Amino acid sequence: MSSIKFTEIAYCKMILHAIKYPHCTVNGVLLAKPSNSNNEVEFVDCIPLFHVCVNLTPMAEIALMQIDEYASKKNLVIGGYYVAPENPKDQSFDKVYNRIFDKIAANNTNPSYVVIVNSTNSTIQRGRIALKVGQYSDGNYKLCEDISVSDDSMNVCISGINTTMYNKIVDFDNHLDDIQLDWTNTDLNKEIRSFL
Repeated sequence: MSSIKFTEIAYCKMILHAIKYPHCTVNGVLLAKPSNSNNEVEFVDCIPLFHVCVNLTPMAEIALMQIDEYASKKNLVIGGYYVAPENPKDQSFDKVYNRIFDKIAANNTNPSYVVIVNSTNSTIQRGRIALKVGQYSDGNYKLCEDISVSDDSMNVCISGINTTMYNKIVDFDNHLDDIQLDWTNTDLNKEIRSFL
């Protein structure tokens, strides 16, 4: 089983996306460095997708094509899918099944991962990792136990929540409403780095 690491940007953006829309299920994709031989996966960024309709639609197809192009320019790969369920008690991988993840898994030569975000404030404020990670293999999800999130990531998340940084996150739904909004969240990435 792989060792999974989340950088500050990847971790914080997932949490901030979920916090911005607590009344909705939100989803997105995770960008990783190309796999290396020592069985480690490092997710370095995430791209928030939707908070309105999280199932595969023509908009999702367009989003995935643009994200794939963006990732290849950054020498990254789409390595996973994340979801923060509207009901935080829905922590089963089977309940977050989504056609978008099917597309990611089908187009990925390396193992693909599903991440369930637990966006309850008590989890985040207590400094616990707010993620449940499963590796998709042979039609099943295997729970990953070796997950690494730095203390800095958790501290930045808490600071971001306290300063309402989550209002700055742009998902693909926002971008489709106003194409001038940056779905890569370049400015937000810089702001997260500034906390470190």
